[in-house]
Amino acid sequence: MPWFRFDRAFDWRATPRSVVAYPAGLTMLVPGPCADAAEAAGAGRRVTRPAAAKMDKSGRLT
Repeated sequence: MPWFRFDRAFDWRATPRSVVAYPAGLTMLVPGPCADAAEAAGAGRRVTRPAAAKMDKSGRLT
């Protein structure tokens, strides 16, 4: 799971019946297929792990 920074809002279809909405400005761990799709759509880029990154249980930076 790569770290990814969303430069614009992105909706990822994890399965045919589910959508995960990522807001612009969010940096977090995402599944590899999500990162691939977001990069292809121009919604953001992979980044290195932020220094002293603290995350909540959902994987969001706090």
